Amino acid sequence: MSLTTRRRLRDIYQLTDFEAASRRYLPRAVYEYVRNGAGFEVSLRRNRAVFHRYLWKPYRLRDVSQVDPSVILFGERYAQPFGLAPTGGAAMTCFDADKLEAAAAYRHGVFYALSANSLTPLEDIIRINPRTWFAAYLPSDTDIIDGMVDRVAAAGYNVLMVTIDVPVAAQRVAETRAGYTMPIRPKTRAILGGLAHPGWTFGTMGRTILRDRDPRIVNIRPHGGPGLFSSEIGAVGGSSRFTWDHVQRIRDRWRGKLVLKGILRAEDAARAATLGVDGIGISDHGARLLDSTVSPLEVLGEIRRAAGDMTVLVDSGFRCGGDILKARALGADAVMIGRPFLQACAVAGGAGIDRAVTILSREIARDLALLGLTSLPDLGPDLLSDVYTVPFASRDGDER
Repeated sequence: MSLTTRRRLRDIYQLTDFEAASRRYLPRAVYEYVRNGAGFEVSLRRNRAVFHRYLWKPYRLRDVSQVDPSVILFGERYAQPFGLAPTGGAAMTCFDADKLEAAAAYRHGVFYALSANSLTPLEDIIRINPRTWFAAYLPSDTDIIDGMVDRVAAAGYNVLMVTIDVPVAAQRVAETRAGYTMPIRPKTRAILGGLAHPGWTFGTMGRTILRDRDPRIVNIRPHGGPGLFSSEIGAVGGSSRFTWDHVQRIRDRWRGKLVLKGILRAEDAARAATLGVDGIGISDHGARLLDSTVSPLEVLGEIRRAAGDMTVLVDSGFRCGGDILKARALGADAVMIGRPFLQACAVAGGAGIDRAVTILSREIARDLALLGLTSLPDLGPDLLSDVYTVPFASRDGDER
């Protein structure tokens, strides 16, 4: 580890430390792209506030000298009950971020999902991490659906995660005000931000353009996708015509494990189960789509009951090991974490991701022991006290 990397990680003790640190190393436009949420960011704030609702009731005088935080997901054992969520635009935070995330996840034995909105071919990523999951954005065009399913299968992926909560593009005001655009356009605010952060301009964006010439979203279609500077990139995402019929088509064609990410209603989980879906992701997309939605943690219990034997994943707002254990106690099998790993990558590349995974792993082991438990199956809702209705938190974090 270089002296610069050690210096950048010197004061990182919690996942939340990466957000403040990343602000120093990223242009404001890119920082806001990672940080911000949709609309007035009500959901973004609630996703954190909801964790205050649940307090622990720990056991005492138990032997906790040996703690096992491992979990089995889709027939594979992982070292921890969390993994790296699919995050489009990861390459904007650090050069080769997709590869760095995949490699770090493999080193630590946690799961990793590659977003279709990525710059590195999915075929390259699975060579780095053979246990990678692929998270697709699919249109209603059945030829493209079939082509993508076949491409992912041919590459050797075993888990296909279909993002189902983006029928139309979202509005995120903070990143727009800061000058972040897709396709990339030379706006004054973005240019000034780049000049103020030469390390990012030359070390991330510059190296990407120098290597790829015309960086492209290469995993969105069977044979590649649009460039970052192309107006066609505006069409990247889901489709307003994508329905349950398309999910059935995917299920019939895909022989691996199928996950639907973006569920917030119990009846949608139940319908997924009837179609033979293997897992669901309870998610509000990190509060980046529709503002003022329920927090995934709030509906976790009822959706778990409706999900039957499906694997249940959850995301949005998780920032420490205790948060992850609360989700397990409420019925989740595992947690997907996005922003903190992007921020960690921005701060210190692969070493930053290593630090983030290590922080979470140590918190989980410590909290399990302090709860008087030795393994994840011991967690249940009886360990939590639902103490009050979630307060509204203002932008500066004060409760109202």
